[in-house]
Amino acid sequence: MSKVDASFTFLDRIEEIESNIADRRWQSALALSLTIPDICGGIAYPEVVRRHRDGKIVLDKKGMPSRDVGRQYIEWVNEYAGPFFKKNETDEKPYLNGSRCWQLRCEFLHQNKGFVNEDEGLDVHFHLGINCGCSICDIEEVTVVDGVENIRLDIEQICLRMCLAARDFFEKHHDENAFELYATPVIDYVEWKKAKDI
Repeated sequence: MSKVDASFTFLDRIEEIESNIADRRWQSALALSLTIPDICGGIAYPEVVRRHRDGKIVLDKKGMPSRDVGRQYIEWVNEYAGPFFKKNETDEKPYLNGSRCWQLRCEFLHQNKGFVNEDEGLDVHFHLGINCGCSICDIEEVTVVDGVENIRLDIEQICLRMCLAARDFFEKHHDENAFELYATPVIDYVEWKKAKDI
């Protein structure tokens, strides 16, 4: 890689999440962590595309099939990240499945919810915390009020577990999938100018 190319790879994203955790930059760590299934879902399920009501594939501006990002995201979390989101290894189901993770992603990234969530239209309310000491706060107590499940999540543990799932997915699939297509191209303009002036 030349000095001009300062692009971020998939593994760089994971390392940045881990750095944010170490520096206790919780919002940055969580925001990046919640984008991991977006990337991995596109890699794992390229055939999952959006369809019109009549079943025809929705095409993007370039005439290519349009990703069904939500379904790809949910399926990837269920299949690949789910085992990392169990209270105990023997649990049958994870406490944070694909649908819940998608909801958390949309609420946190697009609506800045998660810390106090009182939306009456949802079956699950997330309450984010730090220093819980485990992946799901109040592990002994499940709070269901008026049919709404309140889930208290530790940001550090969500991020660490998403990184574990992402590394595991990368290790098992990097030979057969084009992770480099999901790199973020970045140019170092100072180095670019230096190279031009030589």
